[in-house]
Amino acid sequence: MNDDCQNRFTVIGSKREIQRFQNSAWEKILRVRYLEPLECSPRRFVCQFETHAHTLQRLVALSRRWPCMVFLLDFEIASQRIKGLAKAKAGKLEHCEISY
Repeated sequence: MNDDCQNRFTVIGSKREIQRFQNSAWEKILRVRYLEPLECSPRRFVCQFETHAHTLQRLVALSRRWPCMVFLLDFEIASQRIKGLAKAKAGKLEHCEISY
């Protein structure tokens, strides 16, 4: 069974922090594949990508490294029929998930 996870990722922060974030190795932390940028405005960065499995614990780790930024993740694991939404800030995670 294919447990690939489709993700839409939004990062919100100051102009300077967004620029620094985009130049960092954040993709390695989340283990991103097939990255496609969707929006890059001064205070917001949006992209979509694929991961092999859930990225919530990695999202928490990323938010610890960037405590002034808000990370939003809309994800779907079609093979398991799971859809979810997560918000991480300063190492704290809020998230909900539904099965369909």
